[in-house]
Amino acid sequence: MKYAFLTDDLKTLAEIKTPDILYFGSEFCVNMMPDIKTLEKALKFSLKRKAEFVLVLPFISNDKIKQTDKLLAFLSRHKKRTEVVFNDWGALLLILKYKNLEPVAGRLLTKQRKDPAAFDIIENKQRKMKIAVINGRQTILESKKIPATLKEYFQKSFIDAPGVSEFMAENKIKRCELDLLPWSIKIKESKKIKLSVYFPYANITVTRYCGAINLNYSKGCARLCGSRITEVGAGRLKYPYIIKGNAVFYRAGSEMLGNAVLQNKNIDRVVFNDAESFNKHNTII
Repeated sequence: MKYAFLTDDLKTLAEIKTPDILYFGSEFCVNMMPDIKTLEKALKFSLKRKAEFVLVLPFISNDKIKQTDKLLAFLSRHKKRTEVVFNDWGALLLILKYKNLEPVAGRLLTKQRKDPAAFDIIENKQRKMKIAVINGRQTILESKKIPATLKEYFQKSFIDAPGVSEFMAENKIKRCELDLLPWSIKIKESKKIKLSVYFPYANITVTRYCGAINLNYSKGCARLCGSRITEVGAGRLKYPYIIKGNAVFYRAGSEMLGNAVLQNKNIDRVVFNDAESFNKHNTII
């Protein structure tokens, strides 16, 4: 098991102990992609700490294609072999131009069913009866039991679908990134594909619309997401929603991590996306 740390901020690097692997970049926003100088500094950090390096890319808009290609070209010149996490299929084509760069399918592409609001339903822990107003009349509604097959469906990812592992192999994809799920992960084992899981923040959804930009009443990006985080449902929801920039998360518990690693032999990497959690972690397995 290897332990990685993910960040898009050089300042955070001074706060962490040495990871086995440094993941650097943004998964969700093109405005947070590093420039060449920032990428070079992150690379130097990994070399100094003797950590492996992984570049992380978001979904790429048309106006950022050239910038992305410049980052990949720079990385290709300075590293004999390194992984690049991509989060849209167009970016995969850019990565495959460089023989020493290894594409990794990011969390936005592995298509898990992740909204934690479904937890009680999937685990059959919802209220058996409730009263609702329908057409102006109070009506008693009885919950139906969820079959085990539906839970299994929610535990899987699109990488379990027929033909996907063959597609991955054809495109030199040997690793996929996954989120931890409240109802556990159950991925079909494959000798061709290794898996990483992210901890503690699991991504629920992403949008092109960024609320953080509007908080500043500006047409441009002031990177407010670095300092402004909104939590919804604290004290009311089992897994409150955490909004940062254009992405929504929930915080996974350590039991989710332990269960995922024990139940899925293909998981050989944990990617921490929180400095405090990374500095406190001990060997998990």
